[in-house]
Amino acid sequence: MKPMLEAINVDTNTSLKAETYNSSSYCESAGWHIHPEFELVYVKNGSGLLNIDSKKKKYDNGVLVFLGGNIPHADFGNKDHDDGLEVVIQFKKEFLDEKLKVFPELKRIKQLIEKSKQVLIFDQESKNALWNSFKNFEHMDNQGKLINLLSILDYLSKNATYESLFDTISLSNYKKDEIWRLEQTFEYVNTNYHKNISVTEISKKLGFTPNSFCRFFKKMTSQKFISFVNEFRIGKALEFFNENNTVIAEVMYKSGFNDPSYFTRQFKKYQNTTPSAYLKSKYNESLL
Repeated sequence: MKPMLEAINVDTNTSLKAETYNSSSYCESAGWHIHPEFELVYVKNGSGLLNIDSKKKKYDNGVLVFLGGNIPHADFGNKDHDDGLEVVIQFKKEFLDEKLKVFPELKRIKQLIEKSKQVLIFDQESKNALWNSFKNFEHMDNQGKLINLLSILDYLSKNATYESLFDTISLSNYKKDEIWRLEQTFEYVNTNYHKNISVTEISKKLGFTPNSFCRFFKKMTSQKFISFVNEFRIGKALEFFNENNTVIAEVMYKSGFNDPSYFTRQFKKYQNTTPSAYLKSKYNESLL
């Protein structure tokens, strides 16, 4: 089965995306998917199955796995235990090529990241030793998250043992130009979501006509481009609400919508609630 390309929303003012999920929090399944970002995943406990490219590998008592970009895989986590925790760290290739390269002291970390193209499964001792570091991501600001990630990578590059799932990775499911075009599309939306999104502009940039671009996007993602843009914008609206933005009209405009009724319909479509109801539930939670 051909994996669906997933758009990872790494903010333009950050180097990474860090998400924490527990047994009760909602994490939408991406199914069988692929994305260009590197991914470091910590699953605290429970048993499950790593389904990565052509390999399947069972794990017990959680797992710590690091995989490079453009490797097809399924979701990793499980909800076997009430105290379960899954932390997913994702960052772009530019993190390695543009940021880390200026620090020769980080040679071991750069080598570890390069090895992630073989998919690294770390030993239980290392996973247990890093429990507090991964748990703390949820409460950190962007600066703290970056420092914490570097600290984790430092530990893994010096102290951890790991199993390589692959000697090499074959990306036969996608052509390089297809991956590049999807990356450019995701980056365009990530940069321009708050503006008018022009199908004509992105089509011209990628060498398509508007109709051929829409067919290409649907073929690669099983989703219409306008649906993808709306879902992306609603994700941004959630971020703004969670940053204590409480004026619905302001969040609507900041996330790229201009029509209140359309914004409400799209929010309800993807979040199963209205913006006002979402804010009310957040307020009630803060009182507990």
